Amino acid sequence: MDEDGDEIDDEDNDSFPVQPATKRTKKSKLTPLDEQVKELKLQHMDKVLAIQVGYKYKFFCQDAVRVHKILNIMLVPGKLNLINETAADMLYHKLAYCSIPENRLHIHLQRLLDKGLKVGIVDQAEASAVKTLDDSRPASSLFKRKLSKVFTKATYIEYDEKNSGVKDDRAVDSLMSIIEHNSSDGKLHITIVTVQPLTGEIIYDEFEADFLRNELNTRLHHLEPIEILYFEDSLSELTIQTLDAFVRQNSSTNIRKTTFPLLKKTYYDVYMNNYVSQWPQLFDFMSSKSPQFQIATALLLDYLREFDLDAAFHIEENYKNFQDHTHMKLNALTLQNLELFQNSTNGEEYGSLLWLMNHTRTKFGFRLLRKWISQPLVQREQIEQRLDAIGNIHDSYNHFLESFASLLKNCPDLEKILNRIHYGKVGHKELYVFLNKLNEFNNLITKFGRFDILTGLHSPLLKTLFSNMIQLCLDLEINQVLNMIHSPSALSEDPDERILTYFVLENLTINHDSVLQEQAEIKNIEKSFEQELKDCSTILKKPHLQYVTKSKEPYLIEVHNANLKKVPKEWIKISSTKLVSRFRTPTTNKLYKEQLYHRELYKQACCDVFDEFTSEVDRHYTQLSKFIRCLSEYDCILSLAATSSVTGFTKPVFVDERIVRIHQGRNPIVEHFSNFVSNSTNLSPQCQCSIVTGPNMGGKSSYVKQIALIIIMAQIGCYVPAESSTLGIFSTILTRMGAQDDLLKGESTFFTEMSQMMSILNEMSVKGNKLVILDELGRGTGTADGIALAEAILEYILQEENDTLTLFITHFPSICKLSEKYSGVQNFHMGYIEERSKEGDWPKVTFLYNLVEGMAKNSYGLNVAKLAGVDDVLIQRAFEISETRRVQVEQHQSFKETLAVRDEFQRVTQGEGELKSVMRLKKYIDEC
Repeated sequence: MDEDGDEIDDEDNDSFPVQPATKRTKKSKLTPLDEQVKELKLQHMDKVLAIQVGYKYKFFCQDAVRVHKILNIMLVPGKLNLINETAADMLYHKLAYCSIPENRLHIHLQRLLDKGLKVGIVDQAEASAVKTLDDSRPASSLFKRKLSKVFTKATYIEYDEKNSGVKDDRAVDSLMSIIEHNSSDGKLHITIVTVQPLTGEIIYDEFEADFLRNELNTRLHHLEPIEILYFEDSLSELTIQTLDAFVRQNSSTNIRKTTFPLLKKTYYDVYMNNYVSQWPQLFDFMSSKSPQFQIATALLLDYLREFDLDAAFHIEENYKNFQDHTHMKLNALTLQNLELFQNSTNGEEYGSLLWLMNHTRTKFGFRLLRKWISQPLVQREQIEQRLDAIGNIHDSYNHFLESFASLLKNCPDLEKILNRIHYGKVGHKELYVFLNKLNEFNNLITKFGRFDILTGLHSPLLKTLFSNMIQLCLDLEINQVLNMIHSPSALSEDPDERILTYFVLENLTINHDSVLQEQAEIKNIEKSFEQELKDCSTILKKPHLQYVTKSKEPYLIEVHNANLKKVPKEWIKISSTKLVSRFRTPTTNKLYKEQLYHRELYKQACCDVFDEFTSEVDRHYTQLSKFIRCLSEYDCILSLAATSSVTGFTKPVFVDERIVRIHQGRNPIVEHFSNFVSNSTNLSPQCQCSIVTGPNMGGKSSYVKQIALIIIMAQIGCYVPAESSTLGIFSTILTRMGAQDDLLKGESTFFTEMSQMMSILNEMSVKGNKLVILDELGRGTGTADGIALAEAILEYILQEENDTLTLFITHFPSICKLSEKYSGVQNFHMGYIEERSKEGDWPKVTFLYNLVEGMAKNSYGLNVAKLAGVDDVLIQRAFEISETRRVQVEQHQSFKETLAVRDEFQRVTQGEGELKSVMRLKKYIDEC
């Protein structure tokens, strides 16, 4: 019987419904364990508690019900409510519970966190040996228990060596805090601070809140927080709607409304003076920022204290501004439309640009590659340095580079382990694996030597990377640190051996007097055992008497039952069989308890020394972080080199002009799955707009995406799928593609289309070259209205001096007439062959997928209907109706009747104030 009485054995896969007892019992007093559980739970009502009981973790009452449903494990019936008991609760004298094995905790924990639960781990806070020697407490008293760890999905960065594959931590889970405030000019501003506990990176930004919250949406899609914190009742309705929409698109995001306890009046005293002032350099950095940034940071910091993750905020190098002018700006629409991280079919990584370009060997390399894809470079020198590094690897891949790349394979997540060191959460084996892998890199660098390594490199970027790593290896002296650890013990499967014999004490520079003292105590106790054994030999007249161990009970004196008369009465009988009885003397019993006690003290002393050793390693956090950053950059360059080595990929040429010249380019994603017809592109100030028409499913969207993807890949620093390419540097790519609505926000397809268009028009004010892709603009409303709006918007773009190149896909033939008005407009269509069986029948079309000059005669939507399996009779009738109405639509020029378009557009733009771009566009529509 355990301390809480008999337990029912349960299997993880069983399901057991709550069944009340058939007979009513009187309200009874809870067991001591249940009373302890009740006290713990009432202190932590915001968490699901996993409470250690022996070799299991148990969940009680309503926590048990929630866990039972998620994990599908047996629920043992009992009281379900700790307060306000119901009649059903009165039927039981114990609490309902379910349990999981201790060694399966992290597997089940991950499943609970994925459901958005906040889970607290309650561990036994004392060892049985310490409890036994406490004479002030009865032997039957409960173990002391306390909350030791708290987790949410974003804060779970644990290391489980047996189940390291449970969580895919290549991606970064982050938390975001949001603050809104009105500036002196009356405009609403938003401040965000995002922290990534796994990497320690803190990304912040302050920006003006546009009416449609597009700027906020862009940051949400770049940073992808899975927990969002803000002051209750502090955000505007439009901001809340934007957050809700983001959550719907990302079901893993869990918005937490948090009330921050500090008042603004006392903020500086409590936060800045009492906390940040402990780090003078950080204090100066924080003091230079706005009060809103400080409050948003304090909100996150205060929240993360409960998880012991606030140490990320102590390092100034961790803070980075989202608005970095050294990178291309890609808004949320562009990330989605170009499928940079997720495909548009099911939202998975498979089929995205990230999937295509990912050849990284490490998790931390993957995370950096994802950042590179989301932030293409805009400085020509940096782009060409990456391209030169790829060329170096292709042309001069020597033995050192090959050996270094091999070390990256099966490399542990060094970035994650480093931050677990910083948070004081690292384990013994984990720390050894971390140091040992760094030492492998150090040994390889030492073996080849600085001169040979750098002589074999002609790329300035690779030379800089390896020069930095060589110097860091010299500064860190990893080999000396590793010599302090006893490697067989560090890798032992026995957790006690890992703790007790982890260090080579003669090499250890950390103060370890407490360890030596407890070792001496244990040796003295062992000598006392030996002396007591001699005394027992004399009493029993057995000169070769030895201690025996049975059923894990050591230091037993075994006596044949025929000789029991020789056993003194004060000896304590432990066990017996038909042949022998086993005893401990009062002295051995006392010594055994003392030995257990000092072993616990010895274990604690070893843990204390390990903690101090870990702190010593953490003092080199900045240098270690720089070394790992160099490794991740080299991993990313290898990944780019692997992508660039595909047949038909060539090195792009960059010029200081606004041009896109691609000869026989291909869509890199589409060609991976099927043969892709190559097409050329020529955009420049003299040919600033290509209007693309053609049959449905003829390849228009794939073609324009191809151009955008080639530009992004080139500015990442990668070779591109084309026979040749000459490109200018683009500061942003703006896209509007497809048709969609948002019923929960009350937005129609047309409203959504206009909202996205307004976002593009406003972002066209960004300095630098811009590529704008508009796919079937105006199809969200009636044909006449759609034509009016599409033509007005395209004219507006063409007349603005905004360094823009435009790709415009349309099914409206009249739009193509703009080529007669503007010399920089060219008409193209996707090639096809039209076949008619006889006059009056609908034509059949064969797609050629090649780009041809001129306008397409038809969209051939009926051909797509045929591909979808629509009956020929229906298609023929549709063709006859289409032919009758086509002329009427094309002759409809009275756009003054498009009041509905104007009214809808004004509703979209009403929050934009007196922006010049909006007013000019409205003027164009009114004049049509």
